[in-house]
Amino acid sequence: MMETLYIIGTIIVGFGVVFKLLIDLGHKIEDGLVELDEKLALAIRSVVEKIPGLGESEPINPIQMAIGQLIANMSQQTQQPAMKVIQRDEKGLFTSEDS
Repeated sequence: MMETLYIIGTIIVGFGVVFKLLIDLGHKIEDGLVELDEKLALAIRSVVEKIPGLGESEPINPIQMAIGQLIANMSQQTQQPAMKVIQRDEKGLFTSEDS
């Protein structure tokens, strides 16, 4: 009976140690990923700064800005034409307005 208690206790302690090691390993991996992300961001930034013309952007052309404003104003206006009812005669044909 005592031997089984020792075996069960050893197994529980073993699982506890393994669980603690897994938690520590997870924290180390997370810290490593954060450090890797920071180093990768610095490397990408330095590469972008070294490439001429990639980090710089050209200012907007005034004509392009005016066209953009024109399109925006056109889309804001509601375009609902006035409806005109055209009369029909007894046969169902459209009638002209001058007759």
